[in-house]
Amino acid sequence: MTWALAALLAASAAVELYQKANSLFQRQKFPESLAAVEQALQLDPKLAPAWTLKAKLDMAANRMDLARESLARAVEADPSFAYAQFLFGFYYYLENDFEKALPPLERAREQDPADPRPRFYLALSHEGMGRAGQALVFYRQALELEDQQGRPLAETRVAFGRFLFSLGRYEESAQAIDHALALDPHSRDAHYERGRLLFESSDFPGAARHGEKALSLTGMGTSDRSIHFLLGRAYLKTGRKDLADLHLAKFRASAPSLRR
Repeated sequence: MTWALAALLAASAAVELYQKANSLFQRQKFPESLAAVEQALQLDPKLAPAWTLKAKLDMAANRMDLARESLARAVEADPSFAYAQFLFGFYYYLENDFEKALPPLERAREQDPADPRPRFYLALSHEGMGRAGQALVFYRQALELEDQQGRPLAETRVAFGRFLFSLGRYEESAQAIDHALALDPHSRDAHYERGRLLFESSDFPGAARHGEKALSLTGMGTSDRSIHFLLGRAYLKTGRKDLADLHLAKFRASAPSLRR
């Protein structure tokens, strides 16, 4: 067997192992997926999609240093691989290093102009750096792409509504949050943001209603602590001191957390 043929067979076997690992990942069989992807990379260390899959497995297990190394290997193996660039930017966003998130997210945007995700995380990163004007541009671009592709996401509209709320643009914020609720009536984040908007407009019973709904739903975004604070203030305004005291006590008893 020639060297070239052996290399071709190894590369083919690596792709098959990667596909197996990806299927296992989608079925949330993470240890099995990791074992398969590591075998794939032993056969072909330049298989960029396998490095991105390993990075996702590392991030899922909170092995962030290993995830960074895997993403660096992915973009080194294929600098034109837009998804690897996006994940590298997403990694830095999760690490709150917004300045480092921008270059890979920009490369991902240029390499795959149809993907709204780089624009969404560019918006979030610019927002995190206090650059409201640039964040607004990228939010609108992400929303427009989602709409053009017929795949609007509630998460994008919640983040946009929250951003507009921070600017005091409450009417526009309410439009974004109402759209999010139409897309996902069971969005914990959207109900919480709607409650905040209603509190701002002095509709305290409505704020409490949406706060209670948010508290009854599961989600990775808005914390129980934030919802208890909203409910405590809303119930104080409606004269329900008993419920206000209950929620404010739970607010004080819980530790603050960073929401991403």
